[in-house]
Order: sequence, then structure tokens, then C-alpha cells
Amino acid sequence: MYNLVMRLTPLGAIWINVCINSFIPIFGYLAAGRISPVLFAFLGSALGFASFLPWILKKNLLKEYFKPGLWPSLLGIGFFGSALPIVGLVIALKYTTPANAAIIGQIEAIYSVILTSIFLREKICARQLAGTALVLAGTMLIVFKERFTFRWTGDLIVMAIPLSYQISHLISKKLPKGIPHTFVASARTLFAALSILPLFAAGFFTPVFHFQADLKTLGIVLVWGVVLTAFNNILWYKAILNMDLSKATAIVLSYPVLTAILSAALGIEKIQAYQMAGLALALAGAYWVTLLVRKQKIITGGL
Repeated sequence: MYNLVMRLTPLGAIWINVCINSFIPIFGYLAAGRISPVLFAFLGSALGFASFLPWILKKNLLKEYFKPGLWPSLLGIGFFGSALPIVGLVIALKYTTPANAAIIGQIEAIYSVILTSIFLREKICARQLAGTALVLAGTMLIVFKERFTFRWTGDLIVMAIPLSYQISHLISKKLPKGIPHTFVASARTLFAALSILPLFAAGFFTPVFHFQADLKTLGIVLVWGVVLTAFNNILWYKAILNMDLSKATAIVLSYPVLTAILSAALGIEKIQAYQMAGLALALAGAYWVTLLVRKQKIITGGL
């Protein structure tokens, strides 16, 4: 897993990340009702960290995660990047659908542009805004028909989740230079699991240990922990530690239309013509931002 990602460019990593992200709402939907959100988030994060253990032990890095000047930032990355949003997503998917969750999450584009321009001083050019607008236009075509339905409770929860992600990403961009992306990815899983532990105290008031003991639940948790968490985290940090966060976010924003197609293929939702139109617009916008990243690469000699 580590060697595979090392051979990728940041741009290649972010596009594989797009494909994997499209499965996140699907698996969150499958988990909803089968396992409590808190337990699911904990097990997924713990399995994700376990996937990194061979690399961690080989490099003798266990003590590095708890350095006095580093662990608070890593805790913030884990809590806001995995613990809080995963719990929120599984709760939301009890009410709404995978496509809706993915589409409404596109509000992240707004969070990203505002936060990166304020805290990271990233320059947001007109073409980048136009590309992001195309992505949002494509996803809004899909969400328009679902407005103000009984799914509204889940939709409102989903709207808050991207802000949590962006806070985590901002913290990661402020980490000291030279920290390997695999280290950051593994730290996110470790501190996500650790930050969830206090939530089990809620077991005195609500069932946080509930789960259906069958192979389907086991398979969902395994895929979430190893692929959607560990492998996906490496890809994400390979990208954002080597390119502008706002540009990476804009490219990732194309994944909801893929989620809609997967959801339809699995019989969860029926695909409509307006969803195909949304796919075309969103991918066009993401490709436009990709061209900007390539131009940045040529100018700076990076990536």
C-alpha cells in the first residue's frame, strides 16, 4: 500500500481518492442501523491504524505520535477529520440517502475557499472559482429535486460535516514541513480512535455498543477501516501536502455524482437524466481545476 502511493503523483493520488470517496456514503448507508455510529467510527479508525502498524514498527515511530509539540495537532486532525464526521455521517444516513449525503456535502467548496484564503493565504483565482462553480452546479442539479423532503434532518447534519473536514485539513497544512504523508495518515486514524473512546461513556444513556453480529457487518467494517480509511488517508495527504488545499477540494468535489451512479446500481436509488447532466458538469469543473494544478506544477517545478 505504501509503495503504491509513493509511485503516484499528488494529482494521481487525488483522482484515486475521488473514486474511493464515492464509496464512503454507500458504506455509511449500509452501516446505518447495523452498528452504532460511535462503535463504527471507533472500529474503522482502529482497523485503519492497525493497517499502518507494520510500517510504524519498521520505522520505530510509535513515540513520534506523542511528541509534546506535535500530538495536539494530530489529535485535532483525528477528531475533526475522522471521529466527528464519521459519527455524524452514519447518523445522517439513517434519514437521507448516499447520493443526497454526497451532494449536500459539496458545501465544502465554500468552506474551503473561505478558510484557505483566510488561514493559509492561498490565492483563489477566477478560473478556480469558475471550476468550483461548475462542480457545484452539477451537484445542485441532483439535490434540487430532493429539497425539503423528509430527509431534511439527515441533510442538515451532512451540511455541517464538511466544515469538520476542512478544520482537520487546515491543521494538517500547518504541520511542520517534512512530515511524511503516511505518518499524518496513520496519526489521523490513531487519534480518531483515541478521541472516540470518551464517547463510549454515552453508553449509560444510549446504546453505543449495538451491532448486528454477521458477516455483512464485518465486511462493511473491514472495508471501511482498511480501504476507505487507511488507504484513502494516505492518498489524501499525499495530495494536500503537495498542492493547494482549495484545489484538491475542488477536484474531490466530483465524487458525489459517482456516488449517485453506485447508489442506483445497488438499487438504493434510481438514476435520472438530471443526475447524468450533473455528472458532466461536476467532472468538467474538476478537470478544469486539474489543469490549473498542472500549470502550477510547471511554474513551480513541484508535484
